[in-house]
Amino acid sequence: MGKYIVIGASGDIGRQITHDLLDDGHEVIGQYFNTDLCELQEAFNGRAVSFIKLDLCKPLLQNPFEPWMINHVDGLIYAAGRSYFAELKDVSNEAIDEQYNIHFFNLIKCVQYTSSGLLQGARGRIVVISSIWGETGSSMESVYSGFKAAQIGFIKSIAKEYARTNVTANIIAPGIVEGRMTDALGSDVANVIEQIPQQTLVKPSEISFAVLQLLDMHAQSVTGTVMRINGGWYI
Repeated sequence: MGKYIVIGASGDIGRQITHDLLDDGHEVIGQYFNTDLCELQEAFNGRAVSFIKLDLCKPLLQNPFEPWMINHVDGLIYAAGRSYFAELKDVSNEAIDEQYNIHFFNLIKCVQYTSSGLLQGARGRIVVISSIWGETGSSMESVYSGFKAAQIGFIKSIAKEYARTNVTANIIAPGIVEGRMTDALGSDVANVIEQIPQQTLVKPSEISFAVLQLLDMHAQSVTGTVMRINGGWYI
């Protein structure tokens, strides 16, 4: 089976993706930072998963992956993200740097660091979990939305650059997803749900299902796409 690197494996979406990859018999290298390693190891006890601790708030200026991790790797799934709410006038330089590193700079570096391994196999997959706000923008989230939009432009460009190789590159753009980010909205969640045509939040399992579709051998011609999973909120 395959070997996949999941950046953001301790988050709600990344954890679901990791579980589903393991259930399909794949090996996973999962990036984490704030989550307790013992808790992660217990959650995935006995599974074919290894963990690498990386602070994505800081630029990955040197390759952090051991050679065995990126040698003949089948896919890079970039599910790292951190929401940020503020009026633009109140956004600090530190916040801009953090959002830039998490959502854009380190995405570029992870693609650079894994590209040689992705090119070694019969097929390589790059899947980035962006956001609905990367396509349509969001008031009070201009910095977050801007870098999510940058992810889309970067992956579309990479898809063209690698078009004559075995590597595909795609984006998944979820709407509001159940989990810790949604919990931070508190009572405002009900108001958000009213705006969604399907009147429901996106489940991490729905995003993971889409990821596994893009990893499939029959998805070789699917590249440079933005898959929307948002309950009809943005079409």
